[in-house]
Amino acid sequence: MKEIKPKEEKGIVPTKVHGLKYMSIVAYSGEKTLPLRGADVSNALIELFSVTIWDYLNFLIIDMPPGISDVTLDMIRFVKNIEFLVVSTPSPLAFETVEKLLTLLMELKVSVIGVVENMKMKQSPFIRQKVAEAGIPFFGEIPFDPKVEDALGNVDLLLRTDFAKKLAEIVSKCFSLPI
Repeated sequence: MKEIKPKEEKGIVPTKVHGLKYMSIVAYSGEKTLPLRGADVSNALIELFSVTIWDYLNFLIIDMPPGISDVTLDMIRFVKNIEFLVVSTPSPLAFETVEKLLTLLMELKVSVIGVVENMKMKQSPFIRQKVAEAGIPFFGEIPFDPKVEDALGNVDLLLRTDFAKKLAEIVSKCFSLPI
């Protein structure tokens, strides 16, 4: 895969990947490990936000690890009108972390637009029920699809996976967007 690097022109201009503006700290760290903790992660993200020139965006998607971290709290503090789309695995143990995040977001009156259950392998209503109990929209389940890993880096192949088809169905249903 070719190296993707943003341009620097009075700030950082994100690279476009398949028509989407894309920015990642990985553009600067490459394959090197970044041993960052707490405040260092927050500072790196804040710096990246402050120097990136996005222009107009319909959406800004920030992929963050689950749970409540400095980065999560900083995003709530710094990003105006932030809304969370929370993704959970089917694991009841993993959902304990998700549930704490949802509780915090509701206490802080931060908008949670919904929850998606990802990598579902067997039928169980557990996540759907827990989300309903919290009074948050449940957008749907995405089945575990072993073909996704083989399709990484190949958009055409990725779009033919069951994962992509189910994701497109959820997006079009929940956000009234043409896919």
